[in-house]
Amino acid sequence: MPQRGLSAILAQMLILCHHTGEPYGLLGPQLAATFLTKKLKIPTVVLGITRDFDRQKLIEFVKEHYKDQPLTICFSHLCGRPDLLELIKAFKDLGFRTVLGGPQAQRDFEGEPGKAQFPWRFQGLSDRLDLAYSGPVDALNLDLLFEQEGNICHPWHREIFTEVDWGNLLMFSDRPQNLTIKVAQVLRGVGCPYAMRKKHIRVDPPSALSGCPGIHLEVQGCSFCDVAWDKGFAGYLSDEAVLSQIDALPEQAGRKIPFELIDEYPIRYLPRLIELLDSENIAISQINLVLRSDDILKNREILEKVLSELDGRGIRVLFSSIGFESFSSKILKNLNKGITPEESLESIRILRHLKGKFPNTLLYRRDEGGLHGFIHPTPWDDHETQFELNRAIGTYQLFEDILPPHSTPLIIHHGSALAHWIRTLEERTGVKFKRCWTWIEWWEPERAQ
Repeated sequence: MPQRGLSAILAQMLILCHHTGEPYGLLGPQLAATFLTKKLKIPTVVLGITRDFDRQKLIEFVKEHYKDQPLTICFSHLCGRPDLLELIKAFKDLGFRTVLGGPQAQRDFEGEPGKAQFPWRFQGLSDRLDLAYSGPVDALNLDLLFEQEGNICHPWHREIFTEVDWGNLLMFSDRPQNLTIKVAQVLRGVGCPYAMRKKHIRVDPPSALSGCPGIHLEVQGCSFCDVAWDKGFAGYLSDEAVLSQIDALPEQAGRKIPFELIDEYPIRYLPRLIELLDSENIAISQINLVLRSDDILKNREILEKVLSELDGRGIRVLFSSIGFESFSSKILKNLNKGITPEESLESIRILRHLKGKFPNTLLYRRDEGGLHGFIHPTPWDDHETQFELNRAIGTYQLFEDILPPHSTPLIIHHGSALAHWIRTLEERTGVKFKRCWTWIEWWEPERAQ
């Protein structure tokens, strides 16, 4: 992708967000910046803030950038980072109009239910935000962006704006720098189909409070997923919309750069996608899949046929992240994953078998770029769950190819179904759990004063 100078792409408005500094695009923020630039005629770029950023240098850069501009600054994809949440307040105090967009914006603006009665709960971001916006970017207009205040939510739908300028992302550590995108994203599913399934479940008490009764919850999708709870599922984009996104991707060595197909159940769509790409003579290099493990179980024959068709064509399929999360039946039940350890292990057996048949076409291993979901520790860890995990890991040699170098502790966002479980425990037992901004620290229950 050709590089543009900083002076050419620095724009009227900035969208600040979290970024690791790796060469990955950010579909949501970059799409929003493209919409503001092309549809609302407000030149906009995304500024990805690394974890080691220099706060004072960033503030000085932003002040200088906005010297002759309207003082409206946007935020998105903050990933719960306290330093970025504090940064919103800093710009608010400097006289900026502050706007937060994204699927958690509505709940983050409001804070937790019962926050007046339970003052340790997350109080929300209304003290530092002028506007919180949730929903597709299509509904944005100049009046909403520059004048309206409070919490605004628009429903999701399938006919949404999907154009992305993949060159509108800069990185900031101690100064703005260009970033060449090497992996992009292509949207097909708006939300998660599993989130359509409303269900009542019983979540066990934490092991630290084993004498407490279980809590009954209504969930939509995985109990820890705040995005599914908010967004639900609005359906799939048309073939034309998917194809146009791929056609607009940057190229490298005559092929489109690798892209993640955003679709929780993508395998059944792969034959159609390959057919569409071939009909339009669009050459791709790699499709990355982020999916549930039951998609592999349900569509093994389709997957094998696709791999056979692609074998020898220089096109790879990377299972970049499979949502296993755990191999303990108790933990999977409490996470409402809708799958058993045995089913997850069977999907791994399928992948290993297909890897033997298509070693250069199928990628899934940790050393090939796979980073699969494995949540540990959790509130429900005990001798039984540890035994079950150790047995699965040892018997199936999961450290060989599946498990990441480090597990991810369970993160409970205050807008998820599990957050309601935490709040119910607080109200029924008299314990409290500390908050770290938008996250609940479930590992430190203490007696409320």
